[in-house]
Amino acid sequence: MAEQASEMAGFPKPQEGTFVWTEIAVSPGDAEKCKAFYKAVFGWIFKDGTATENSPAYHEFSTGGDHPVGGLYETDPKWFGEGPVPPPHFMAYVAVDDIDANAKKIEELGGKVLKGPMEIPHVGRFAIIQDPTGAVLATFGK
Repeated sequence: MAEQASEMAGFPKPQEGTFVWTEIAVSPGDAEKCKAFYKAVFGWIFKDGTATENSPAYHEFSTGGDHPVGGLYETDPKWFGEGPVPPPHFMAYVAVDDIDANAKKIEELGGKVLKGPMEIPHVGRFAIIQDPTGAVLATFGK
């Protein structure tokens, strides 16, 4: 996401440990309401993507710069099986050089890997992690 956008815009690869992407997950049917809200509050500009058979519609947003800084999507209760569907939330992504090595380090230091590491086709790899205090964020890289 961020590395691809940075390369297309002629910027260097994101440095490990920096925030590189933000996602907004909303309940089914709430994407338009959420987009209108953030456009009115902050002037964010949304670029609508198209949904494919296996993925939801994804709406990249920019905050006034030349490239997107995040995306918005609607969750699908089917993704969570019998587990609880998380409430609407923001997910920050932090750049790492090696997703697998980073995931191992997280667990060695008392954190948890909640999902992944896994591929985002044509973009990179990510993991959703939890620190020892329970805070959740995502890592992104190769």
